Amino acid sequence: MKQTLNLGLSQNLALTPQLAQSIKLLQLSAIELGQELITIAEQNPFIEYESEMSLAELEPLPQFSNLSTSKSTKNISIDDENDPINQIPTQTTLFDSLLEQIQGLRLNSSEKVLLAFLAGNLDERGYLTLSIAELIEESSDLIDLENGTPAQQIQRAIAYLHHMTPPGVGARDLAECLQIQLKSFSSSFQELPVWGLAFVIVSNHMQDLGQRNTLKIKKELKINDVRFNEALKLIQSLKHNPVEGIETVSQPILVPDIVIKKHQGAWRAIPNTASFPTINIHSEYAKIIEGSKKSTIPEGIAQKLQEARWMVKNLQQRNDTILKVANEIVKLQQNFFEFGPVAIRPLVLKDIAEILELHESTISRVSTQKYLSCRQGTFEFKYFFSSQVQTKTGGSISSTAIKTLMSQIIEAEDALTPLSDTDLVNMMSNQGIVVARRTIAKYRDILQIPPVHLRKRKLVASL
Repeated sequence: MKQTLNLGLSQNLALTPQLAQSIKLLQLSAIELGQELITIAEQNPFIEYESEMSLAELEPLPQFSNLSTSKSTKNISIDDENDPINQIPTQTTLFDSLLEQIQGLRLNSSEKVLLAFLAGNLDERGYLTLSIAELIEESSDLIDLENGTPAQQIQRAIAYLHHMTPPGVGARDLAECLQIQLKSFSSSFQELPVWGLAFVIVSNHMQDLGQRNTLKIKKELKINDVRFNEALKLIQSLKHNPVEGIETVSQPILVPDIVIKKHQGAWRAIPNTASFPTINIHSEYAKIIEGSKKSTIPEGIAQKLQEARWMVKNLQQRNDTILKVANEIVKLQQNFFEFGPVAIRPLVLKDIAEILELHESTISRVSTQKYLSCRQGTFEFKYFFSSQVQTKTGGSISSTAIKTLMSQIIEAEDALTPLSDTDLVNMMSNQGIVVARRTIAKYRDILQIPPVHLRKRKLVASL
């Protein structure tokens, strides 16, 4: 074969250090960011950083829920033992772990970038909740047009993600999560009958298993109690949350990124300075390097200076993006801050993304582990995003508002005659809200409110 040299132009996406750093910084909470900056400043002599965490408005996370942490935010005295920075675990985050695994794969740069994008869109359980269509739309600038269709590239990336550790990460639902974990067993174990039976159950009978309809499962699979119990024991050994234990903190501390205050009749987003840290480049060191001849600069020193400049730029971009998203949330949710959760309006990530001309994936990262404090309590940004339900008048109401209304109605119900889901549907209808009974049941499950017969049974038992 004759060898020839050809000159040509091509476009290529690379997971550069500054891109990886930018994605990572945007995902970090205020506490995690403070620790990250301390570590970076210790490793780079050009970076000047002094933590302001001791001045922050702090709130213990054990009371935190998606509704509220408390009615007020208190200052907590900080000493070495209770310093929130010292309470941060030394283990790496899920994103760190996945990024390290991605870098070690024999993939081209565009495939690694796409995998990192998926890793950055996992929820707190390690699940990938975005649909293929949503992933294609949000990763349009990461797709390599010469590497297959967008759908094919996304599916390949998901397949790679499913082979990473911890087993189950990147699953779209519980059934897939359990399937991935079973596939991680050794090939010899997978040859055992109990493995095959467990795989069939989690693949085809999850609904019946969740409803404890064991008789139906045994009848359809034609198995006895012994075989079913063996398979069930194996399934119960698997994790519903594949990242359980990876990012847990014994006594986590919540630092609000934004404080909501009223100014001239409107609610405003005020940044918490401790959550919006700034770093500086050591001017004297930088002058020495810039004034020296290139040949006299020790190897790696110039690179450290460039990394410091990247860090300053990425940190400022992170702070600006969080504040922009917070401002838009506050503008669109004025009624919430005035009247509470029942007045929250429907809002989706796409609404904010279109206003700020950013990707929905960026809004998703900003909305996770970023908190705002207001008179109703402290809320994660993503709390303010919810789907809409139509009203009889042609308007719409947020699903979060419906959940709040449901909680209030059930809390005030007659304990002797608790309300059924049908009763709740009728009461909602009387208020002009059109909602199906199955939706009421779904919201009730989310709110962890037992069905009517269990609420009544609980009262009888207490008597």
